[in-house]
Order: sequence, then structure tokens, then C-alpha cells
Amino acid sequence: MNDSQFPSLLIFTDLDGTLLSETGYDPGPARPLLQRCRQASIPVIFCSSKTAAEIIALKQTLDNPDPFICENGGAIYIPKGTLPLSGHPIRDEGEFEIIEIGQPVSRLREILKKAAAETGTIVKGVEDLTLQEMCHLTGLTPAAAERAMKRCYDEPFILVKGDPGRLRAAIERRGCTMTRGGRFFHILQGCDKGHAVQILTDIYRKQRDRVLTIGLGDAPNDEPLFQAVDRAFLVQKTPGHWVDLPSLPHLEKIEGVGPEGWVHAVSRLLASVFPAS
Repeated sequence: MNDSQFPSLLIFTDLDGTLLSETGYDPGPARPLLQRCRQASIPVIFCSSKTAAEIIALKQTLDNPDPFICENGGAIYIPKGTLPLSGHPIRDEGEFEIIEIGQPVSRLREILKKAAAETGTIVKGVEDLTLQEMCHLTGLTPAAAERAMKRCYDEPFILVKGDPGRLRAAIERRGCTMTRGGRFFHILQGCDKGHAVQILTDIYRKQRDRVLTIGLGDAPNDEPLFQAVDRAFLVQKTPGHWVDLPSLPHLEKIEGVGPEGWVHAVSRLLASVFPAS
């Protein structure tokens, strides 16, 4: 697969509901294909609303060595010494060099409260949840829920009462974006998955001649990711049902929910790009 006649693949993937099951948070049938990608030196880049703490723990479990994008494009984490990063403002943290894109979550929380008050909307952000409530809403263990609550660039929230359209408009008037993932609405500023994907793709292109970018997801907050890649795959939310997204010419709907759909898409992709493999 490393023959120069083939392009270098970059696989950008959402996690919950795509690579991971929505409830069990496990890749299940995708594990062998993840190993195959690693053996073939194909980066599988996690691109998720999850926090860095969550993704680092997952990377260790899945033996994934590649960069990742956390909190809906809020930051890019790159293992030190693996990619040319000249020209980018970098923050060092442990084994990673970090490109920070999003605004601080403290600012987002203030804006969310003002927008909610203006519109008479009742919201409950992650900072307002107890650990027990977070576990109940997500099905996470207490340790995993603690990692999920360590927000830096993106505040997930639930809409208790009110009109999401009016809230979105109030948030946008304040220069922020409101999007939706699998369980929560999210508020962010200055970032999205697509912007982070473009930055990381440009970095890879400095060391690889031909790059073909792939995006996989299942939710509205994956739309910027799909717009930023060469080929995009939307997996099912439930059997026979895909989330409603604007039509994109390079977006393909894939049969299969979560990791089953992920395997279907990536297997077909590898067979088409590397026909002799």
C-alpha cells in the first residue's frame, strides 16, 4: 500500500456513533480494520467533540499513534516530532504539540448564559451537571464522565425549555456557532471540525506528495468535516435512517449503524484505492 502510484490516505473520523457505538463506546467490528490501517501507515485521525482527555485514553486503548482533533475542532494534538509544524503557534503539553483554534470555554459559557437569558431559553451546560447526571445522560463510567467534563474550547449543553432556532440566532449574533452532536447541542467560536481538518491536511501535504482525505461521521456537527475532505461517508444513526444534511456531491450515505457502517465505508475505500491489496 505504500507504492508511490497510490495516494496517501488520511482518514478523519468522528467517534461516538461512527467509529464507536453510540451506547457502548466500542469500535467492535472496526478493530481489525484499524489495525490494518496502522500496518499500512494510513493515519486514522480522530475528529470529535470529545475532550483531549477522552481521546488520549481511547488512543491508548486502540493503540492509535496519530494526531487527533478534539472538541469540534477546538484544538489539534500532534505527537511531538511527527509532523513539520513551522509557521503554527504551538503549545507543548506532555507528548503532544498543540495547535489551539477555538476560544476558551469560559467565554463560551458566558455567551451561552446571555443568549439563553435573552431568548427565555433554559439550558444546562456540562459545567452545570453533576457527575451523576453526566453519567446518566451519556452512559459513561464516572472516570470517563470526568474526562468528558474537562472542556477547554467547546461547551455541550442540553436544551431544557425553549426554541433552539431563537437560541441559535442569539448565539450567532454574539459571534459564536451552535451545532449538534449525538446527545448535546454545542457552542463554539472560531472553530469547527472542517477548519481543523484543513489545517492538519495542509501540514501533512508538506511531507506527502499526493494526499486523499476521507471523512466519516453521523451527525450535524460533522458537516464541516465532510465539506473539508475529498470523499465523505455518512453512516446511519439507526437502521435505515441517516441524519438530514445539506446535499454534498462527494458525500455518500453508507449502510450500517456506527462501526458497522464505518467498516463498510473504509473497506470499500481501501478496495477502490488499493485494488490489488
